[in-house]
Amino acid sequence: MSAVTATAAAWAEIEQVWARDGLITLTGTLQGAAPESGPWRLRLDPVPPEERPALRSRLHRRVWRARMSGRPGPGPYDVTVSDGRFETAVPVNDLVLPRPLRSGHWRPCLVGPDGSALRLGRHLGVPRRARAITFPGQRTTARGPRFRVRPYYTADDHLAIGSRRAS
Repeated sequence: MSAVTATAAAWAEIEQVWARDGLITLTGTLQGAAPESGPWRLRLDPVPPEERPALRSRLHRRVWRARMSGRPGPGPYDVTVSDGRFETAVPVNDLVLPRPLRSGHWRPCLVGPDGSALRLGRHLGVPRRARAITFPGQRTTARGPRFRVRPYYTADDHLAIGSRRAS
């Protein structure tokens, strides 16, 4: 796991989020970053429970650390960049968590050819509430426990993807 910091000079502006047919498709533009020649990738970094105030259980934090620390996030996924625009897709089956974890969250970021990471978000426009935009959840079709995967915006206008065990 590596920390990703968003700078005011460059970011990836989300224009569309499509959550359907077993994929989460993201399209947008690169703001303040020159799309150099070379491969761009989408990386999903797991959000540790210490950064999610709703998780107060010490047991959950210990189990999360035991199961997820040192384990890479899903991906990386290929990103198509053309004329400052990007498009990528994440299969929801890749977001199934190991047992006994019941929920997890990921921070998506674009990694450029030079290794710099850009957080994805919706930074331009009028400030709004974090819950103002909702996306449909999708159930995974992978083996094992079923999960409901759903993208959402955080309070600081960044995109995140949540995965929760479905009954």
